[in-house]
Amino acid sequence: MKNVALALASGGPRGFAYIGAIEELETRGYTITSVAGASAGSLVGGIFAAGGIRAFKEWLSNLDPMKVMTLMDVSVSKNHLVKGERVIKAIEALVPEVNIENLKIPFTAVATDLFTGEEVVFREGPLFQAIRASISIPSMFKPVKWKGRTLVDGGMVNTLPLDRVKRTPGDILVAFNVNEIDAAEIQGFLDSRAAIEQKNWSDNEILSRIRAGIHRHHLDASASNSWIPVGADDNFASILQRSFGIMNCSLARIAIEKTPPDILVSLPYDSYHGVYGYTHAREIIELGRQLMADALDKYENK
Repeated sequence: MKNVALALASGGPRGFAYIGAIEELETRGYTITSVAGASAGSLVGGIFAAGGIRAFKEWLSNLDPMKVMTLMDVSVSKNHLVKGERVIKAIEALVPEVNIENLKIPFTAVATDLFTGEEVVFREGPLFQAIRASISIPSMFKPVKWKGRTLVDGGMVNTLPLDRVKRTPGDILVAFNVNEIDAAEIQGFLDSRAAIEQKNWSDNEILSRIRAGIHRHHLDASASNSWIPVGADDNFASILQRSFGIMNCSLARIAIEKTPPDILVSLPYDSYHGVYGYTHAREIIELGRQLMADALDKYENK
């Protein structure tokens, strides 16, 4: 039996890797019988469960910086920067709204109650309402009002919802985590940068020397967003983003320890952030395929 219960972590544009991973699983003869996700994981997982993954992949693959900006319905508000309605409507044009309980593949999305800190689990009701709540990054997207609650990103409490995916006898529990932080690798980067900065080289020469000295498996060292640790430039936005990254990494590790998956696929947190990530969907999807293929090879050859 090659049935898979699939858990997908939060992770912004890194979550596009889940598309390639799903394609690799199906190509290898695995049947995904259930899926659970937080934030980006709920977005890709929900669209897959609704049968819209091919259309979504094509749409993502054609995004450029201008298209990404047109999807940002910027709002003048004290509690969010983007309403988040425009991107959901664009996706709904590809994948029509459906109730979760009517999906052919059981699906679960998780969100967080902003005030109580409780995890809110969606297993029924409108699919895109659940996804919209699950992807509501605090301070970035407008929180979702639902049944008297104020909901934000599910990654705040259950970054990798291994304990929420529906299980069937004999299935294989597969997790894809895109929030892993390699402390040794980051320290190596910081040590290299400190050593280079002491040479009083120009900023461009510093960057080129660091690029020449650092290689990350599967990532493109020529693209600054794909290898420089988020937070390394110590500005307000990067520090806030880094803080979320540390939280997500820690929560994912706890989830893996609590509910060990049969197959674990990991992608470093320090890759594909911001507009760079959203405009490089093709390579992120392919990276997800490669990582899943490697993990399946290891699992099948045990």
